[in-house]
Amino acid sequence: MTYVLATTENVLRWYSFVFNEDTGPDSFTLQEKLDLDVIPQFKDKETAAKAAAALGLKTWRYVRLP
Repeated sequence: MTYVLATTENVLRWYSFVFNEDTGPDSFTLQEKLDLDVIPQFKDKETAAKAAAALGLKTWRYVRLP
């Protein structure tokens, strides 16, 4: 199972970014489609939460993928 980050809107959009030591606030784009080639996947919620914090997100939604 993996997790991805999405917006909290009724129609989800997906956060696309590279998660590394250089990840900073607003260093993401929003994608309309869930393209797993460009949307990072995380092994657990804790790692996904660290990525969200690095991006400066105040709210987000976890989406669990099989």
